[in-house]
Amino acid sequence: MNAPTDREWSRRCTVVVAAAGYGKTVAVRGWLGDRSVRWCDGPDVAALATAGPEWLTSIGDRSAIDLPADEPSWLILDDVPRLSRRRLQTLLDTLEQLPPQLRVVLVTRHPPTLPQRQSGLLAEHGPTDLRLTPDQVASVLAADHSLTDPALATRIHAATGGWPALVTLAARTAAVAGNWDGPGSALESYLMREVFAELPPEVHRLLRDAAHLDPIHPDLAGVLGHRHGVHRLDHLARAGIIVPVTAGGHTYRMVPVVASVARRHLPLGPAATQHLHAKAAAWYAEHGHLVPALRSYGRSGVAEAAALVLDGHGAELIASGGAEAVVDAYQALPEHARSDGLRLLYGEALQMRGDFDAALAVYAALDDRREALPAGLAWQYGLVHYLRGEPQTALEVFQRGQLDPHPSTDNVRLLAWTASAQWTTGNAEACRHNAERALAAATSVGGDAALAAAHTALALDAKLRGDRPAADEHHEKALRAAEAARDTIQVTRIRANRASALVGEGQYLEALAEVRPAVELAHSNGHAAMLALALCNEGAAYFRLGQLAEAAECYERAVPLLQRMGSRKVAYPLVGIGDVHALRGRTNLARAAYEEALRASEPVDDHQIQVPALAGLARVLAAEDGATAFALAQRAVELERGPDSATARLALGWVALEIGDHERAATVALMASTAARLHRDRAALAEALELRGAAAVDADDTRQAWREAAATLRDIRSAVAADRLAVLLSRLPGADPQERVDALLAAERLTAAGVPPPTLSRHGPCRVAQVTVRTLGRFEVYVDGSQVLATAWQSRKARELLRILASRRGRAVPREQLGEMLWPAQDPERVSHRLSVALSTLRGVLDPARRTSTDHFIIAAHPSLALDVDHVELDVEEFLTEAAHGFRLAEHGETDDARATLLLAEQRYRGDFLEDEPYDDWSRPTREEARRVYLRVVRKLASLAHGVDETVRHLGRALELEPYDEGVHGEFVRTLTAAGRHGEAAQAYRRYVEAMSSIGVPAQARGDLFTPGGSVA
Repeated sequence: MNAPTDREWSRRCTVVVAAAGYGKTVAVRGWLGDRSVRWCDGPDVAALATAGPEWLTSIGDRSAIDLPADEPSWLILDDVPRLSRRRLQTLLDTLEQLPPQLRVVLVTRHPPTLPQRQSGLLAEHGPTDLRLTPDQVASVLAADHSLTDPALATRIHAATGGWPALVTLAARTAAVAGNWDGPGSALESYLMREVFAELPPEVHRLLRDAAHLDPIHPDLAGVLGHRHGVHRLDHLARAGIIVPVTAGGHTYRMVPVVASVARRHLPLGPAATQHLHAKAAAWYAEHGHLVPALRSYGRSGVAEAAALVLDGHGAELIASGGAEAVVDAYQALPEHARSDGLRLLYGEALQMRGDFDAALAVYAALDDRREALPAGLAWQYGLVHYLRGEPQTALEVFQRGQLDPHPSTDNVRLLAWTASAQWTTGNAEACRHNAERALAAATSVGGDAALAAAHTALALDAKLRGDRPAADEHHEKALRAAEAARDTIQVTRIRANRASALVGEGQYLEALAEVRPAVELAHSNGHAAMLALALCNEGAAYFRLGQLAEAAECYERAVPLLQRMGSRKVAYPLVGIGDVHALRGRTNLARAAYEEALRASEPVDDHQIQVPALAGLARVLAAEDGATAFALAQRAVELERGPDSATARLALGWVALEIGDHERAATVALMASTAARLHRDRAALAEALELRGAAAVDADDTRQAWREAAATLRDIRSAVAADRLAVLLSRLPGADPQERVDALLAAERLTAAGVPPPTLSRHGPCRVAQVTVRTLGRFEVYVDGSQVLATAWQSRKARELLRILASRRGRAVPREQLGEMLWPAQDPERVSHRLSVALSTLRGVLDPARRTSTDHFIIAAHPSLALDVDHVELDVEEFLTEAAHGFRLAEHGETDDARATLLLAEQRYRGDFLEDEPYDDWSRPTREEARRVYLRVVRKLASLAHGVDETVRHLGRALELEPYDEGVHGEFVRTLTAAGRHGEAAQAYRRYVEAMSSIGVPAQARGDLFTPGGSVA
């Protein structure tokens, strides 16, 4: 639904008009919201049809008494009856006598007839503002009827046009039975009672005819004998019974379910139906409505007449998406009317709808084993093989094609499709040669369709050579020409190809904006192969954005389309599905998808998809079968064409790294970077940096490469890839606290997307021990994920030393001070020796394999010792860092990220600092600081909470730690009171009074506890 603007509501009179069941009253209530309104309905409104103007003046005056005098207000006249033109004019004239601040809204089923309705005095809102969108229909079905099948929602929306009452009736019936729009259904009864019964006989006659025709036009209505067609069709459209084909146009179609009911209850006999279609077909043909003309000729009893339309407009019909109508019309023709030209057109239409076997049978009959084929037959015949994913067979057919002696679009298409097949097989020189020939031929022809085909081929050639600017230029020229030619097939293909190029350059949102119209076009024009192609490119954009569920849905829609066609191009969505599974860690499912893709593509030598299939399979096999994975990756490199070079080399590099060949991995990473830069492939460039960092020996080199890669991925909005690198960066030795916070949030996002957070192990050997010290709650130490048991310490003093150093959070502690804490009042020389022994023991516990320098975890300057918190994960330090970061985000208004970060901090606080030994003086400052910060965390979380229960949980936790905090008590009581939970609020107030009493502080009155006059505002 579309709400009117404030400016539109400012008119003196607004009419909201639509047939019964469009939800007019509900919509007006929602649109006006909390404005000053007076409703009037029933007998008072019915009197409009008979009473004089003084009636409206009287009711306006009465309404004004109840409404504010100093601001606009509205008088709603609901369910206004049918008014004559004279009465409506009188009503509008009377508006001038009403109080100036009063506006009038007429809610009616009957479109008013008034020349001035566009003059500015009267605003009208109707079905366009009231119809439910497809998403709203799906929501109604799910929320009100527990129907979650998206296909059912799509069918109901298409049948009802979003007419709210019809949607509800259809959903209610569909929930218990399947026949929601058939004879005897509640929907049919409603239409007969509430809609058809309101219409006069002459409109019934118009609806009877219109129910058989799509579209209906005022001129066509006149040809069929209906007087006042313009007026009556306009009224039906304003009531929402018919719908304009284009916004503001005068060509209409009936709401499908209304047409179905009309055909049953306003029937035409067989002879009358044929006569109707004969007249309509002639009018459609004359006025360029070719698909309706074919349909009506087929139902007129004189199907042969359709041959004239097919002969004269066949190419136009195919280009505009009329393949299904062409097939139906051809099949209705008698054999003697089926010329070779029509057979060729029939084959093209079969190809369009994905019936490849039938199309090949038609072309084979026309071929009749000739050595040379006419250009028109050759490109269409070969194209079926190309779309089936058989480029070599397609080339064999294309090469049998003989160019027409005169310039023709068929010549251009033969050359352009030949270049496309050579692009698929990676024959760059031949691809360029034929693409240039296509452009020369198109220049001779001069037509837009020919130029579109030629520039599409040249764009592929440029992409293969890595000349992205030229590819962009040719795509742009191709699209302009295809749109000028109104060739929806080429527009679909060009948009899908442009989307593929944008994905390759890391412009994923732009790719989606390009490919979505292609998906819609392919769906509407019925081109199954182009729909599958567009879906694959849409899936690729979603995949790179990290929207894996959406990507998988696109790929899974494409697979059955291609399988039904018997197309080997099913390998394309299968590779996409494999990529999704691989990223989610489902290696067996990924392997199955890649292997199936290779089985489909290898017999036909489709290098365009073989390379990513081989690369994907190599990567998922690397961990368990390095030799096989290496062979697969090398084969991908051997087969790669320009755009796939980085993909193949990256696979080889990752496999080399997995089998321990770091030098080869580093070399291949540089080669992949070169290929990625050539093709402006920023995602591959980032991955090459990731590979280079993984192969590096020095952790600082790794960090530098990964930070650059992560920045690139963030720039191109590749969310999942960026989050994976954020996690890896946090696991490098010396990761800064901010990187660790970012990694925790990234890991949560990865988990939510179904992607397991990565570990350093798959990027080469773990260089150092990973040490985690937990001090919040019980004191625990973990090395490489395993807890250090009490028996491993050998010395209680070594453990105590680590606790003291942890309390200083990386700050240096003088050795003398440490000695006094550990061995108070003892001989300094003996203490110094004991401290050295304890330090050596501690270092042995933290790094039992001696993989690092002695100062890696404990920095030992001569006069002091310090815990290196860059190399040790110290939970209290992480907690304080996360909290500080969360507070900063909240201050900058980034509430969602602030809440997520503070929740991480809250979860990390498992208890007070070193709570198992709470009496050591040296631990008190850190314990008190952590507790203060934790109280701030939970209070801030309470203010950012999603819902009352979450707020109450956080405030309750704060009171557990600090039961005498009057401010928290006030927030607690206020929150429960505002939520209407008065009993709990009373209990919370009693707990507050008891707490204050126990420390001798007078309790505030409940009303003052959280009002501006109290201590908590």
